[in-house]
Amino acid sequence: LYGEQSRWELLPTLPVAGVQAPDGGLVLLARQGACDMRVNVATDGRGGGEVGMAVTFRRLWVDPLDFDHRELVYSPTAGGDDLVLAAARRVRRHVVDDHRKPTLKERAAESPQVAYLLDAYIMKLFFGIQNQGIDRYGKEDSDPVLFRRYMTFAQAKDKLRRLKDAGIERVCTQSVGWNPRGHDGAWPTRFPIDERFGGEAGFRDLIEYGKSLGYQMTVHENYPAAYFSSPDFQPDHVIHDVWGEPMVVGFWGGGVKCTRWGLALPEELVEGTMRRMQALGLNGTHYLDGMGNPLWVNYHPLHRGPRSAHARGICRFIETAKRVFGSAGTEMGFLYCTIPADSIVHRGSEWHMRLCKPSWPVTALLDERVPLWSLALHGLVLPEGHGETWEAAMRCVLLGDRPRTEWSAEPGHHPVLDEAMIARLKAMYDVCIRRFGHLVAEEMTEWKRLADGVERTRFADGTEVTADFGEGRLVVNGRDVDRPAAL
Repeated sequence: LYGEQSRWELLPTLPVAGVQAPDGGLVLLARQGACDMRVNVATDGRGGGEVGMAVTFRRLWVDPLDFDHRELVYSPTAGGDDLVLAAARRVRRHVVDDHRKPTLKERAAESPQVAYLLDAYIMKLFFGIQNQGIDRYGKEDSDPVLFRRYMTFAQAKDKLRRLKDAGIERVCTQSVGWNPRGHDGAWPTRFPIDERFGGEAGFRDLIEYGKSLGYQMTVHENYPAAYFSSPDFQPDHVIHDVWGEPMVVGFWGGGVKCTRWGLALPEELVEGTMRRMQALGLNGTHYLDGMGNPLWVNYHPLHRGPRSAHARGICRFIETAKRVFGSAGTEMGFLYCTIPADSIVHRGSEWHMRLCKPSWPVTALLDERVPLWSLALHGLVLPEGHGETWEAAMRCVLLGDRPRTEWSAEPGHHPVLDEAMIARLKAMYDVCIRRFGHLVAEEMTEWKRLADGVERTRFADGTEVTADFGEGRLVVNGRDVDRPAAL
């Protein structure tokens, strides 16, 4: 529950659980103290079982404790009620009433960056990566190349011009791998910008050129990540394990990785760093990667704290980015980082479920994915959809998502932005943004699976969408949507 599992692939995002029987059921919501809650599930293997919530104050006797209220709310449901919809409505009421989260329409009225985002295609521009981490693991003998460049800043300018010439008027770019050693190469180090891409002068030129096209230009950043390979790695700023050592949480693009404790960082390393990035000319919704992840306890002797303090540190990064850049988006849709964010990349998908190994006991309980997150939070935060196929376009309209893509100039890591891909992106832009992009700011009021591969959604403005993925048929308000030739 709510980041309680230590495997990020499981992606439990919301502090809610529920059970429904023919004669009624219950929705359980952790209204306060969600970071300390867990869900207990038992099954008899024959269709029966139990679901409940509990508080975990400490997992080890040395754990720091958050002296705060814990509140668990039970909401009954009647026989025949839609449990998913009932749970979603309870979560939404919690987010709006308790956390005072504004709608996207309200945010757009106060933030030009959010207003732009509501009509823009989100695109990640991938420049390069140093094979020192997960991309090099197991390839030491077969791949002797240490650094791979997939695009220069000058090449990116040409690609943006082609998008503009194709009629894609609004793009929010997120440059990836612009930093030293490329993608996730040396966080928290950001400068100097690598000369192999074009250096800082070339990056500033790219940013100004994109702005001249009417595009928003921003970057892919990561504030929690700290790699031992970084010259700016500071042990006192990262989470420590129970043995008093920097806690290793993974092996990623920059190699062995720790997580920074947001509450331990001085202001010059948070807002000060963001102001230095802003001085490059960035002008769009600022993307912060790696924010929504499992929560940890910090045993550092000075900065020790419980899981709730970890969440507050993450929110500090997002709130600061909103103040500096006007808007902020992040990666995973855990509720603790969804509240301050304007956009979210991942809410959980079939891709995440495929990452869950069959040997994990909890995998046996992963039965069906339902859009509880979308029903609860749509219209409050912008969700991003992935892919450039007709199926991706159908799902984008069905769920009211904003399309997102990634591209480079050279093959090998991400798709090359060639004429065929530009045609696909233009088709996605026309269908998902120009025709039905308004749905991203509307509350989703209903979702139903009508049959295998057939789903229906309704939105607060009265729009009804039916997608038959088996037949490749998309129907909006009773009228078929033609499939573009490029898709």
